[in-house]
Amino acid sequence: MGGSALVLGGALYFQEKVTPLTVAQINVLNSADINRFDRYACSQWNPKIARASDYLAAGSMLLPAYFAFNKGSRSDFLPIANVTIQSFLLSQSIANLAKFSKRNRPYTYNASVDLENKLKPDARMSFFSAHTTTVSATCFSFAFAHSTYYKDSKANPYIWSAAFVLPALEGYLRVKAGKHYPTDVIVGYLAGLGSSWLMHLMHLK
Repeated sequence: MGGSALVLGGALYFQEKVTPLTVAQINVLNSADINRFDRYACSQWNPKIARASDYLAAGSMLLPAYFAFNKGSRSDFLPIANVTIQSFLLSQSIANLAKFSKRNRPYTYNASVDLENKLKPDARMSFFSAHTTTVSATCFSFAFAHSTYYKDSKANPYIWSAAFVLPALEGYLRVKAGKHYPTDVIVGYLAGLGSSWLMHLMHLK
């Protein structure tokens, strides 16, 4: 947890020092230079959908609270929450380190988006989706924990279904908002899943 937090904090600090795109660089951006699979995102832009994706990511962080109100897991609420936090920190440290690849966000190619947004350092941090990573890490951590503490629960298939669907929904929202390419959200999805699985395996006993 400490190592991941240190890496994440350092990455966030140095992201503030990333040199933003210049007006001249923005003017020569051409969506035709983007691979066909990702190019669709370059025509997307919706601040309302972006806010919805923010709410979904923030809301997913509350999932561990479920275990504090159930008999079978109440006594282990802190260890369960700890595993979720570690999954989150590990996945976020990886995601934010990857942002130094300085991949331009899709909206930088969109002529309908105002220049002010394109001139921010954040406009160069598309790869990969930290929002999708967050929802993936927290949802899969929840599913792993629920299956461990309530092995015979009839709700498990539905919980696992939701764990697969919600990060995918988050990824879809991020693409529709013009914030990320499909490849950004796919990698974010897998990073969150991998981090939650690894932390669950390490703490299973």
